[in-house]
Amino acid sequence: MERIRRGDIRVVEPVGFPKPRPALVMSVNPINDLRPDILLTPITTKPGPLRVPLAQPQTETGLQEPSYAKCESLGPVHKTRLKKRIGRVSNEQILHVENGVRKVLGL
Repeated sequence: MERIRRGDIRVVEPVGFPKPRPALVMSVNPINDLRPDILLTPITTKPGPLRVPLAQPQTETGLQEPSYAKCESLGPVHKTRLKKRIGRVSNEQILHVENGVRKVLGL
């Protein structure tokens, strides 16, 4: 499997969900290299108060429609649940998602 990097958008097969979903890799690269689990924020097309818009060109993200990082659903996923990488977001966009996660965690 190719290296999993922070900012990647990957297709994930979450446990208990009927179909694969896109998700944003939030854990730092050293963790991604060494651990069997990584931290992901699911991606959705539905806006919400704790969701951060992913304002990137489709050519970079691989997302087919306007999408949002579900900061309220940050969690670990085993690497075996990851499928292909469809794109990535910029470092600036990751900072916006980090701020959303901070709000959720009260940091």
